[in-house]
Amino acid sequence: MLTRLRQFAIRQYGVSDAALIMALAFASSAVLGIIRQVLIGATFGDGATVAAYYAAARLPETLVTLVAGGALTAALVPVLVRESDVMQQRIINALTSVVAVLVIGASIIGIIGAGWLVRELVLPGSPTTTQDLTISLTRLLFAQPLLLALASLLSATLSAHTRFGMIAVAYVSHNVMIILGVLAARAFPALSVYGPTLGLVAAAALKLVFVWWGLRLNGMQVYWYWEPRLPQLRTIAYLAVPTALSATVNYAGNLVDTSYASRVGVTAVAALYSGWLLADMPTRLIGSAIGQAVFPHLAVAAAQQDPILLRRLFMRTTGIALLLCIPVVLLVWYGGRAGIALILERGAFDAAAGDRTYAVLQWYVIGLPAYVTTELLSRLLNALHDTRTPLLTNIGQLVCKAFVLTVVGVSGGMVLVPIAHSTTCIVETMVLSLVVWRRFVALQRHATT
Repeated sequence: MLTRLRQFAIRQYGVSDAALIMALAFASSAVLGIIRQVLIGATFGDGATVAAYYAAARLPETLVTLVAGGALTAALVPVLVRESDVMQQRIINALTSVVAVLVIGASIIGIIGAGWLVRELVLPGSPTTTQDLTISLTRLLFAQPLLLALASLLSATLSAHTRFGMIAVAYVSHNVMIILGVLAARAFPALSVYGPTLGLVAAAALKLVFVWWGLRLNGMQVYWYWEPRLPQLRTIAYLAVPTALSATVNYAGNLVDTSYASRVGVTAVAALYSGWLLADMPTRLIGSAIGQAVFPHLAVAAAQQDPILLRRLFMRTTGIALLLCIPVVLLVWYGGRAGIALILERGAFDAAAGDRTYAVLQWYVIGLPAYVTTELLSRLLNALHDTRTPLLTNIGQLVCKAFVLTVVGVSGGMVLVPIAHSTTCIVETMVLSLVVWRRFVALQRHATT
């Protein structure tokens, strides 16, 4: 058994196998995520308590995204594929030390400023009791960023070596710990929403353990090594900062959505969270799985300056992804309400909550092809050492969405959020596609001269 687990952890995967294993991981996590949502809905409903839980995750998630939400993978993989094993080890440990110091400092600032941020930005229209609970949960969740940042860095290292085994295991483990936290709250009611909150922190710790173990099995070590002036770190920072800001813009969009929903009504906050969670599952299952699998291969093709291989990899994976999106959109649009009734409507999560969630979900899922295509377009640009273009298009998407929400106002109801989000994401995808097409033309011209 241990021998097979070791072989699973050290095996290098091609694009197809990697996409399959990550899709299975995302699918398993999606099933566990549904179970998690059923338990949360049945235990807490969609009132003020669960709204505080969802809102509390926003600020720590923003910090995690700023430091680790794809930024390290986007920056580290294209750099590592060009270096020797010895230099890779040096880069990994120097970067780990710098990231640890930065995240600890940012987390302390977040804990101190949580009160103002929640009252003024996250839940400005909510009752004081809801805000106070959110502040308490937010401070607890600031234990997450350091754990998740380190886990993301180690996962990026494994990804650069196309070893996806322990990355997949770590991903699946996330929802397991949250489910255990909800079950703890059901067994000990005094825990209330602190149960799943503690589960989130435990999930981050377990994820770090799994990827660290995977790194050790592959003969790589992690230790303190302070060399902030290492030249490769400057390259990584140059690539990572725009990607981190881009991911943070996405989470800033979530904050904009939450703030708008809090003015519509407290139940709108939970409906938006649940609706996006369900819509995000196929995005991860298709876009993230394929994107993560193909990214190191795109980085190698870019490093070899092979435009034909680069274009072939991108077009093939994008075509497959879009074909997978079509039946998902149709299934969710026409069968989503029945699915919500079957799966989520338990206990305190009643039919009215199901109606609100579906009203949001059906408009979010319209943008699925755009979400998936944008993921793959961004991966391609990252492989070409261009992380600024996705940042600029993300900022444009957020500004347009915020403009729509501001102009229409709360009279648009909670469905205005997913409608504005899907529409602006489709426009963003069109802009990125034009940029990539022009980039392919330039690469081909360069290769023939």
